[in-house]
Amino acid sequence: MISVVIPVYQKARHIERALNSALGSLVDACADFEIIVVDDGSTDGSGDIARSWVKDNHRAIRAQVISQDNQGVSAARNAGWRSAEGDLILFLDADDEWTVSHVGEILELAELYPQASLMTTAWSVIRRDGCQVFHQFGIGADLKGLLPCFFRAMSTGPMPVSSSNAAVPMWALRQTGGFPDGVTHGEDTVAWGKLALLGPVAYSPQIGAVWHQEADNRSDLGKPIAANYMLFLESALKLNSLTDDMKKSIWINRDIEAARMAGLMPLYFHDSPGRIDAMTAQEKAMLVEIRDRFADQLVTSIEAETYASPAMNC
Repeated sequence: MISVVIPVYQKARHIERALNSALGSLVDACADFEIIVVDDGSTDGSGDIARSWVKDNHRAIRAQVISQDNQGVSAARNAGWRSAEGDLILFLDADDEWTVSHVGEILELAELYPQASLMTTAWSVIRRDGCQVFHQFGIGADLKGLLPCFFRAMSTGPMPVSSSNAAVPMWALRQTGGFPDGVTHGEDTVAWGKLALLGPVAYSPQIGAVWHQEADNRSDLGKPIAANYMLFLESALKLNSLTDDMKKSIWINRDIEAARMAGLMPLYFHDSPGRIDAMTAQEKAMLVEIRDRFADQLVTSIEAETYASPAMNC
């Protein structure tokens, strides 16, 4: 069985769209499923809308709404997957939606690559002006299969995985602990990085999720999400289990994130490791300053034996 986890906070205008898109994709794939909505203390009626939807569909599907005081999206996602009964956990944000083919693509990846610790489809963006953008993703994300290296893909284009197109085996979530509590921006990127150290990432270039920039109350627009992910990368570089190639890929990814934080590279658009080499001395000095600023804030909860990844091919 698969479990769908949808955290919701102040998304009254969008939660029903997300639920309907999830149900449509699940039914199309003929999946055995449950849907878990986690209401993270909404005051706009989001939870009531979700409960009404569950009540209307309770004869045909297995679904529930979990309510909690506002603790942040990481805590909401963690509450969802920890309450799940499925072997595979699919995540969807309450203001985004799935395409009909998403679940089918994920299930195919799960069957083809049971060793994968993370599975994902491609995603598109509907901007505030209503225009839909289809991205060119990073290295290895043009073919269906295992990414040659997650961290290289992160360095050379938009993130190949988001909180609305990710699927994670329960065993992998239990090993990594899921999403970092108390982190409000970039928490999902840190979680994907931990999973990518645990095992390979399976990818389908089919569009499986639509990210709505025009949605109300988006918490991720214009926020410094690269900071927390860069702290994770700094910690990952300290792992003794890394191959030289993996260490180089993470090192490049770290510098790319520093450049994004400095405004020298755009977020979520095409970047290149060569862009680092082409920077001026002043720009490179800015990167060093940013890295030094975070050097004493390294995440210390990552243990090498937990995230060692001999199966990682990069």
